[in-house]
Amino acid sequence: MKQFSTFLLLLVIFTGCKSTPTQVSKGVTDQLAQYRKSVISNITYQLNFAIPDKLKEQVMGSAFISFELKNTEQDLQLDFKGDTTSDYSISCNGKQTVIKLHNDHLVLDKKLLKSGQNEVRLNFTCPDWSLNRNKDFMYTLFVPDRASTAFPCFDQPDLKARFKLTLQIPANWIAVANGSSKTETLQDSLKIMDFNLSKPLPTYLFAFSAGKFDTISHTQNGKTVVLYHREKEEELKNNTDSIFSLIFHSIDWIEKYTDIPYPFEKYDIVAVPSFQYGGMEHPGAILYRSKSLFLDAKPSRQELMSRANLIAHETAHMWFGDMVTMAWFDEVWLKEVFANFIADKVVSPLYPEIDFDLQFQLAHYQSAYSVDRTSGANVINQKLKNMNVAGSLYGSIIYHKAPIVMRMLELKTGAENLQNGLRQYLKENAYGNAGWKDLIGILNQNGTEDLQKWSESWVNEAGRPQLTYQTDGTNLIIEQTDLQGKSRIWPQNIDIIYSIKGKIQYRSLSLKTAELKVENLFGNEKPDWVYLNAKGNVYGYLKMDSLSQSYFLKNFSNLNDDLLQASVLTDLRENVYEGNLNANNLIETLIESIPAEKNPILYERMVSNLETLFLYKTTIQDRSIFADKLEKMLWDEFIKKPAQRTSILNSMINLATTNYSLNKLSAVLNVKTNELEGYVVSADQLNNISLQLAFEWPEKALTILDNRESQINNQDKKEWFQFVRQSINPVPAERDRFFNSLLYEKNRGHEPWVNKAMAFLNHPSHEKESLQYIRPALDKLQEIQRTGDIFFSKSWLDNLLVGHNSKEAAEIVRQFLNDNPEYPEDLKKKILQSADQLMRK
Repeated sequence: MKQFSTFLLLLVIFTGCKSTPTQVSKGVTDQLAQYRKSVISNITYQLNFAIPDKLKEQVMGSAFISFELKNTEQDLQLDFKGDTTSDYSISCNGKQTVIKLHNDHLVLDKKLLKSGQNEVRLNFTCPDWSLNRNKDFMYTLFVPDRASTAFPCFDQPDLKARFKLTLQIPANWIAVANGSSKTETLQDSLKIMDFNLSKPLPTYLFAFSAGKFDTISHTQNGKTVVLYHREKEEELKNNTDSIFSLIFHSIDWIEKYTDIPYPFEKYDIVAVPSFQYGGMEHPGAILYRSKSLFLDAKPSRQELMSRANLIAHETAHMWFGDMVTMAWFDEVWLKEVFANFIADKVVSPLYPEIDFDLQFQLAHYQSAYSVDRTSGANVINQKLKNMNVAGSLYGSIIYHKAPIVMRMLELKTGAENLQNGLRQYLKENAYGNAGWKDLIGILNQNGTEDLQKWSESWVNEAGRPQLTYQTDGTNLIIEQTDLQGKSRIWPQNIDIIYSIKGKIQYRSLSLKTAELKVENLFGNEKPDWVYLNAKGNVYGYLKMDSLSQSYFLKNFSNLNDDLLQASVLTDLRENVYEGNLNANNLIETLIESIPAEKNPILYERMVSNLETLFLYKTTIQDRSIFADKLEKMLWDEFIKKPAQRTSILNSMINLATTNYSLNKLSAVLNVKTNELEGYVVSADQLNNISLQLAFEWPEKALTILDNRESQINNQDKKEWFQFVRQSINPVPAERDRFFNSLLYEKNRGHEPWVNKAMAFLNHPSHEKESLQYIRPALDKLQEIQRTGDIFFSKSWLDNLLVGHNSKEAAEIVRQFLNDNPEYPEDLKKKILQSADQLMRK
């Protein structure tokens, strides 16, 4: 530590403006961001962090920040969520001052500043908030405004900077960052690693990770990719070659599509146990959740495609989001829609046997509807007043509705025109910032029809239309209704299918008004049924009449069109969630239809929907009626369909309630080979089997859990298991104690662990016992948003409420909202989204 201390520079930070420090607002407001963007440019951060191997010891940091300033008319705020009790000694342009941190800002007195080049030097204690420190590894995660939790900076996306990093770490650790490691020096038990200057990046993309990692590298066409991981040898089998192949394919495809070479120095990835997200796109140091990369020995088709899509998504971000970044986080959806849109195209040629339209429909519509059907639905392009709530912008609308809208745009412009527009967009704004209006402007200039009005309906409006039809003699009348009563119109193309005396016919239409009358469609006959979504591209709630419902429920397996089947499945499910169809009817159809289904990805969706409907849309009495038939069907399918065994087994684990299934799963745990009909059950599946058995057999729970825990040889997974098992303790008082512990921030460090535990605590089988958890968990929501990562507040709510189906639970949520009339709108919407089915009681 001594050598590094002399390396640290004595540092900087701030005084108040002419206005008093109490007038410095928390977070980065849009006004502050706009002002700083107008006066600051050419930023460079030279950052130094000393990371001890003991978690009790604090990380020490220093910074040298240089930037150009247009004028000194106002004091200048640096963002830093550090220790509010500390004084910070700093120098600004060679003049030292001592200032206390206030409202997450260090304020530079304008008297210390000058027009032109400025230099700020400071040292500081680095809080652990976003360093994700574990016993023998750590990683940073600064999206969306968390860089300022680790070091003083201008924490807004349009003030891009170049980063020069030096790390002091234990000698037996290794590290990875945005830039390549330039030098590495050993000093006793310490290692100093110096990294190259990065390309211009927003602060949320600056990243590094360090710890006891192993590495594997592959080189192809002059590009080398290094994988940092903590997996055992058996977990690497059948995975590493595929991972690297997917990375190189993604890079090559996107380079050709964009006509721009890979825009950063290197492409390295870090596989993190229990990482908060599937992946995070830091250039040169992309983070992935280990389980997302390292699949079971016999992964399902959907798992393989999901991994391919995830890698393509994070790779696409290198161009869309990293090289060209949104100016403000209200357009965070833009980088995500580009990444999803491109990823779908990248993955499609890898699976030529899979229909692209089918995969797109299954990937996006159901997830988008999960929010857009609710009273808490949000627009794609949400407004943002302060970066400190930017995490609430994330969700299914930007990840799933936005790609649907982007695909509509491609259909309107033509694929080639859109590709040319995206190329121009990237080249004109390389290493800078741009937004949706920039792209629409380019497309309009290139001769495409005026897209602004169309964009307003889809990008700046929340919710979805309700689509219905009626027949009038030989005519068909299609009605588009705004369920919010705002008389809005969502223009879109629709493809209808109908039957006359058993003969199937199609018709493509353009729906631009509230009512569309198609004259003489049926001749002199009355249609058997009509369906408005033959090709799966209609966005909205298609309220099915009894004729259509009856036909599709009875003939689902006989539909000789996979895309039509997927569309019908999605729309039948939406009719259940909208209260227009009894869930039991769809469950019966799925139980009968699954054995006949041959398309692998449609099959997996059917199994997944069956699982969700059974667990969350039925009563205890209904579940007892269906359980035997459902479980025996799945076990028969497991034997008959080897290619689908992983997805079937995963659902069987979650659904097992009868002694028939539980005894079969118990046998798997107690056989040394851990085989099931010749299928090798993975370690993760064995962990989940033991949790499910313990949940269903409380009298045997502790023995089951203790035995399984003793068999886990991966320390990261053992710690996960030790945490989650507390949520299924057979003693209610112990579960209550565990839940209460989650109300404290220090016990929520591993968010995926918390999500799994909350799902067990609030399982439908424990609905009455867990009613008491709802209000305390809601009371903690603002703290969850403030201290957790971007998806945590919504997943906290989902896992809290999804298992509840009672009027008592609904009343608790209503009372909370009534008690908090001034509750933040973004979080209120999250509650209404997660509680949607509950609030319909």
